[in-house]
Parts: sequence; structure tokens; C-alpha cells
Amino acid sequence: MAFSYKAPTISPSQSSTPDIAPPSRTYQKDLDQYLDSIQPPPTRYGHPVPPCWVPLQDQPVRHPRKLRMVTIGGGISAMNLAYMVQHEKKLDDIVECRIYEKDPVLGGTWAVNTYPGVACDVPAHIYTFPFEPNPDWSAFYAGGQEIHDYFMRTVKKYKLDRDVKTDHKIVHAQFDDYEGIWNLQVQHKDEIFHDWCNILVSATGFLSHWKWPDIKGLHDFGALKVHSAAWDERYDYAGKKIAMIGNGSSAIQIMPELAKKAAHVTNFIRHPTWITPGLGSAVIDGKVNKIYSEEEKTRFREDAKELNKHRKEIQGGSNKAFAMFVKDSGAQRAAFKSTSEMMLQRLGGDKHLAGKLTPDWEVGCRRVTPGPGYLEAFTQSNVSLVTDAISHIDSTGLVTKDGTHHDLDVIVCATGFDVSHRPPFPLIGLNGIDLADQWKDEPLSYLSLAAPNFPNMFFFSGPNAPVGHGSLMAGLGWSSAYMCDWLTKISTEDIRHVTPTQEATEEFNVYGDEIMQGLVWSGGCRSWYKNNRVDGRVTAVWPGSAICYKEVIDGLRPEDFNIVYRARNRWRWMGSGRTAIEGVDGADLAFYLEK
Repeated sequence: MAFSYKAPTISPSQSSTPDIAPPSRTYQKDLDQYLDSIQPPPTRYGHPVPPCWVPLQDQPVRHPRKLRMVTIGGGISAMNLAYMVQHEKKLDDIVECRIYEKDPVLGGTWAVNTYPGVACDVPAHIYTFPFEPNPDWSAFYAGGQEIHDYFMRTVKKYKLDRDVKTDHKIVHAQFDDYEGIWNLQVQHKDEIFHDWCNILVSATGFLSHWKWPDIKGLHDFGALKVHSAAWDERYDYAGKKIAMIGNGSSAIQIMPELAKKAAHVTNFIRHPTWITPGLGSAVIDGKVNKIYSEEEKTRFREDAKELNKHRKEIQGGSNKAFAMFVKDSGAQRAAFKSTSEMMLQRLGGDKHLAGKLTPDWEVGCRRVTPGPGYLEAFTQSNVSLVTDAISHIDSTGLVTKDGTHHDLDVIVCATGFDVSHRPPFPLIGLNGIDLADQWKDEPLSYLSLAAPNFPNMFFFSGPNAPVGHGSLMAGLGWSSAYMCDWLTKISTEDIRHVTPTQEATEEFNVYGDEIMQGLVWSGGCRSWYKNNRVDGRVTAVWPGSAICYKEVIDGLRPEDFNIVYRARNRWRWMGSGRTAIEGVDGADLAFYLEK
């Protein structure tokens, strides 16, 4: 039944702000039924009322509706966002949150990776939540357990796990274009149940899906084979003949630890890699690591300014060192020379070994790591290096292309992750498009944060994020703020959904590729930054400095988005034409006069 429209009387002073409507998966249906039930006036000013007419909302301008947000993953990214929502932006009134973590324990990579020697190759004092500096780091580069302990303390201190469900895994997500919501299937143990949200956030991390190497016969090996990301902590590796396949960050950390007790460790590598102090290490004079004294920790604990000064020194040095990533720059040439000399020195002057372990491509083309003890391990009698390609694996060992059979007790695969950015479950956006299909050839994102055809969905560390810049934690905080800005806009401006346009996304990637031609990440190495290719486009790393990333995402660019509103008039959020403050007794209604 339709009702004739009668303009409401606007009270000169509202006694209170209307309640915020709770989240609803039938918002759009309910609104359409309401709008269809009211007939517009037949004419206005002697003319027919335009089709975009809607009845006045008797509520303040930008009065929000409450949204529901689901975050996939319970690691550092998700907890940054939880803090931003709960404490910094204080958005609990306009968003109801749920965080699904597939593992039984929070912590992401620092909960999952338990291999010997696990550590962070970013200085600990800048690998902290932006809102919770830690004066008690034991060393410049902290170990995995210490990082996880810090993570859990912070989570508990700020109650960031308030909305978390562990042992819950998203197995299907599909967008409902009409309602503007994501319909989810969630697995918990043997049960699959349904959930929904207005905003879907991927916080799974860029190194979360490990994979076995593609080596013939790998699964025919009769003894222990183990991946670095699924470490067998019950096995006794002492006195064993061990193959270490790979020389990425994990292998570089594991090998010297195993070499302490193994009968023999053989490192099988395809290509050399740079071992060098990380960005910001100038603070410790380029040393491999530094242990903080009790006196230093006490000073940091008692004087927040001292701690901030130390952190700024590290972060400033890291950002300044970005010059090294510019091809043919003086900083790059200096890094090439000094790192080559340092690696030779750490190999005890063995030029033959150095020739096999020192790259001829740019420093930083692959992710650099300090690698405490890795190069030094090759000077031990129970450690050897093999650069011949692996032919196959049999029940007792490994055979290289030259025909040599290496008898083994253990094969350790530190061979990386699926870095395609393609989700491991169906994620269906507009027009039935699956993200895995859209990103089948190249994962093209909008500023690493969103993707065409996937409305109201945001990504932490998506394609081309600042993951190799020494500023990951800061970047996650900036990304969280960006997402919260969209969340607020959607809630307060009567928006159904937002999606970056194909044109804006393509133009960003084309111009980013142009910038990347002058940076070392597009150099002559095979790298997971390029999805394990030599000549492919750089898919993992932001095309520019970390500070550039902050500058670009500091404000929303709605002009790059398709914005679909809930009603046929985009200005419906103006409400009664009055602001909430005008209904507050005693409010300063001249607040904008500052002088």
C-alpha cells in the first residue's frame, strides 16, 4: 500500500540523536520497500517531481548506519585494524566486527613458524605495533618466540581479540550485488555455517600458503621430509645427514642452527643471494646483530623520548636507505661493493665459495637478510654447498643433474610460498568473477588495497604493497586508517558498495611498472617479488618508497571508484539538513570561529 508524501516538520532543536540502526543483511530490501511505499508529491514548483526524489530523512546529516565487517586472518594486520577500529578511530558505534582465524592460536607467521633460528630480518624496534613501542626487545633483530610473546601481550592489553574466533576458516565468499553484502561460508572443525558482512577484509598475509617444491620423486623419500613453514619439532635432527633445499630467508636462518648438531648439512641452491645487514642497520654500524644491555632497556623503559629517538633513528635510516633500491645509483654501487667484500670476509676469505654464493645482480633485487651464522657455517667441515640442479629424489636421498647421489636422513624444504595472491577458496565478486581467475595471469590491485569487481573488499599486503621497504608495521597502520576512512564514508553517506574502477587500477599498475623499471626489484634475479620469475613484472612490492605509499593512501580518491548508493538520490544522507551538534544543549555552535 502506497502513502502520499507529506513533508515532515523539522524541529528547531532535536532533543536527542536518533539511534543507529543495527546491522542487517536485508537493509536494501527493507529500504526499497519503504521508499516504494511512499508516493512523491505530484508536482513541485509547477513541474513533475524528478525520478530521483526521495522522502526526507528526519535525522542529522551523516547519521550513520551500523555495518558488519569480517576480517580473514588473526595476525599482525588484523590486530592493527582491530586497534584502529576500537581505540584510535573509535568506530564501535558504526561497525560490528568479526575476525576469523584458521589456526588455534593468534599470531600469523609468528605462531606458525617454529623452525630453529626463526627471527625477523626487520629491526625489532620498528617491527612493533605503531601504538605499542616495546622498550624490552632483547636484540636489534628479535627471535620469533619473543615477537609472538610481544604480539600476544599487546593483543591482551588492548583486548584486540574481543571479536576473534580461532579455528574458523572461510571456505567460500560471494558478493550479493543487490544487498551490497558478502555471503560467507565458514568452517569450524567439521561444521560449515553461514555468515555475512558489508565489508570483507583479507588479512591473511602474503606468505601464508606454503608449498612443496616441484621436484620429481619428492614424496618417494623414505625418511623425514619437512617444510620450513610446517616444522617437525619432535624430531631429533642431531647426528643426521640433512639436505637444506633453498636459500631464502628461512633457509638462511635454519641452516646454521642445524649445523651445530647435524652430522652433515648440504645446502642445495639454484642461485646465490645477498647476505647483508638490513635497512636501518647503520644504527648498529652494520653489525649482524646487537644485544641490548639492561641499562639500555631501562633507559628506554623510563624515558619514552629516548625510545622514540632510537626508533626514529632506525626508521629514518631505513627510509634513507631506499636510495640503494635505485638502479645504478651511487648507493647501489656502494652496497654492491661493500656487501661483496663483507660476504667474502664472513666466508673466511674463501674466494671459491664466495664466487658461488655472491650474486652478480643488484643488491636488494631479492629480499636481503642479515643471515647471522649462515655464511660462517660454510667454513665448518660438516657443511657443504651444492649448486648443481636437482634431478630427482628417491627413497634414500637426492640425485643432482651430474649424477651424484646424496644419501640423506632428512630433507628440509625451505622453498617458499604460493605468492600468486590468489585465494585458496572461491571468492566470487561481481558478475560471478572469481578472484583466483581474475588474478590467474597477473594480480593487479588498486594501490595494493582493493581490486576491480570485488566491492567493499580490502586487502592488507595485497599485490604491490610496501613489503620490502623496512616499514611493514607502519604500512599496516596506514592501510588500517585507509580502510576505516572507507568504512566511515560507506556508513555515513548511505552507500551500498564501492569498487575501484578497471581504468584507475590499470593506470596505477602501468605507471607503477614504469617507476619499477628504475628500481632493483625489476633487476636480473629470480625472486618471489616477481612471482618466482626472472623477467616478469614485480607483483609483490610497492613501486616507490614507503613514504610515497603513505602519501598516496593518506586520503581517499573516490574519483577512482564506482560508488553505488542505497537510494536513488545520493544526497539522502543530508537528512534533515541539520547537524547532530545542533541538537546538543549548550553546544558551542560557533566552534569554527578560531580567532
